[in-house]
Amino acid sequence: MAQTCICTLEPMEHGGVIAKVREVVSLHSHYGHDSHLLYTATNQVPTTGRWDVLRYLLAARPRWQVNCGFRGFAVPDWPMPLWAAYALPLVAARGAIEGAQMHVGVSGSNHCALPLALARKKFVVWIGTLYEEELIGRAAAGDRWAVRMLNSPARAILAWEERLIFERASLILTNGAHTANAVKRDHPATSDRLRVMLYPVDTAVFRPDPSAQLSASPPYLLFTARINDPRKNVSLLFRAFAKVRRAFPNLRLILTGDPPGPQARRALDESGVGNGVEFLGYQPRESLIKLYQDAALFVLPSLQEGLGISMLEALACGLPVVSTRCGGPETVIADGDTGRLVESNSVEAFADAIAQLLSNPAELEAMRVRCARFAVETFSKERIGRNLLSAFRAAYPEHFPG
Repeated sequence: MAQTCICTLEPMEHGGVIAKVREVVSLHSHYGHDSHLLYTATNQVPTTGRWDVLRYLLAARPRWQVNCGFRGFAVPDWPMPLWAAYALPLVAARGAIEGAQMHVGVSGSNHCALPLALARKKFVVWIGTLYEEELIGRAAAGDRWAVRMLNSPARAILAWEERLIFERASLILTNGAHTANAVKRDHPATSDRLRVMLYPVDTAVFRPDPSAQLSASPPYLLFTARINDPRKNVSLLFRAFAKVRRAFPNLRLILTGDPPGPQARRALDESGVGNGVEFLGYQPRESLIKLYQDAALFVLPSLQEGLGISMLEALACGLPVVSTRCGGPETVIADGDTGRLVESNSVEAFADAIAQLLSNPAELEAMRVRCARFAVETFSKERIGRNLLSAFRAAYPEHFPG
């Protein structure tokens, strides 16, 4: 039985990175391989006070643990520059790396794979975005940390680390064509090691409900994401919803994900449509699927997206998407076929696209059929599973016999 070391973020219940980790673990398990994770335990640092943080830092040690059902080696989140923190697992967990026969980096940008690149291991990396694009997207949305990073000497070090990882990776998988094109543009030498690998959706579970109507009564728009991430641009969504509601006064807006923070609440208050907006928090899968199936439209107002997993789940449930042109959505949304793509950060364009689709129920119903068919043909678990297997066979043919 071969061992697989997966360098990634600390596991959490929700999120695209951990969802991709599950697919890698599942594939390797199917072929009899044992997987373990390697990550920095950022979520375990206390937030209750400086003395609690100090006690944590004095007592914290690298250790094996089970987190969200995954066995992994957790490296404490000691205070150090970000570029150094990415390299730390190479020192703190060398045994976890050296004891494995296969190595994988799964993250948003590729930096979690830095220990593998520095150790000169053969590895596969599966990413969602370039780090520079993520920083620029955050900064454009007003993220002060991102602004500081863009003006920090650390920016050059992080760029060097990203370049090193791309240079040494055996195979680079990206969430979509947008990121693949960006990688080829900035790192031309990667072209022959680059594959698009969309996130797989279980279309046997995420599927249309034949008994569902065109939309619930009263109808609602659905948004599910990290509400407080400034890149998600919920303030634009609230303002666009206010415009659409003038023509469709019964329309509602439902948001799932993390509870809204002060900025989101302030943006909602300023829009004046709080009575039509509902925050449901994180939803179990069964409830989320029902929300997808009954919604009129899925809305994605982001400033930057590597892909957008919730968008894929919505399409699989037959739910058309109205999205800004923010990177990832252009990979899967065919404008006028499975949804609408509009210019980024335009309240008017976003509102107009929603209103036009809601005004044409027959076209919207036809679009729902096309969405579900497109999902099955393009990013179902079966299709992506075959693609993922092909990728690992290319990198590790000795461990994945044909």
